[in-house]
Amino acid sequence: MKEDGGVGGLLAGLGPTTIGYLTEGAVKFGIYEVSKPLVRSTLLWLSSVWSIPFTKSKVVGFVISGGIAGAAASVMLCPMEALRIRIVAEQECKDSGWIGCFSDMISNEGVKGLWKSLPAMLSKQVPYTITKNVSFDMATTFAYSTVACYGATICGKTKIVIPLISAMLASILSCIASQPGDMILSVMNAHAQKGELKTRDFYNQIVEENGIKGLFVGIRERFIHVGLIVTTQLLIYDFVKRLVGIAATGL
Repeated sequence: MKEDGGVGGLLAGLGPTTIGYLTEGAVKFGIYEVSKPLVRSTLLWLSSVWSIPFTKSKVVGFVISGGIAGAAASVMLCPMEALRIRIVAEQECKDSGWIGCFSDMISNEGVKGLWKSLPAMLSKQVPYTITKNVSFDMATTFAYSTVACYGATICGKTKIVIPLISAMLASILSCIASQPGDMILSVMNAHAQKGELKTRDFYNQIVEENGIKGLFVGIRERFIHVGLIVTTQLLIYDFVKRLVGIAATGL
């Protein structure tokens, strides 16, 4: 990439990436935080009516809230992610700039073409969001509980170290969970001319050519990319919660 496009080639797709993930992050974390108490109260009501044991679990509520947030974020992110992958994969799009490429996509494929990779996006974003948010919630809860059990004081430094370590763990787990969906999404958008193929067709193609391991091609690079993004996102998320008077995640 450096030889073909210079250092600037490494920043290809930065515009849609920035806009897409800022919007996606706001929607994802906002819906996740708002839906948690609503889902929790609904599950408790279901438990009282039908006596279903697992509905009392907080983890189940976290998973459902994460799934809702991931689905909503997928709808918001899909157009910008399609544009980003197109810019990286096609020289013509890169030359015309991301605004010009976006205009060309609408002209050639229509507005609905921006969401044609939505099933693939859902296969990436829903596992990604559930794993990221739930593992961060559970890791911080476990860490704070452990600190409290040993009689240690939960001070300002503790509220930095615990979220940082928990966020790093969540970034690794969410990267693994979302890698197959990310691979399918990348292949799908990079071969946009194969408009007749569906998400399952790209999945079958990848598996037939390279086996299951084909879905995990490039995961080492994603560990760095996703690791930085997720760790930063979760730290900001936790800080903003405390800033507006909401208890730190896990407390």
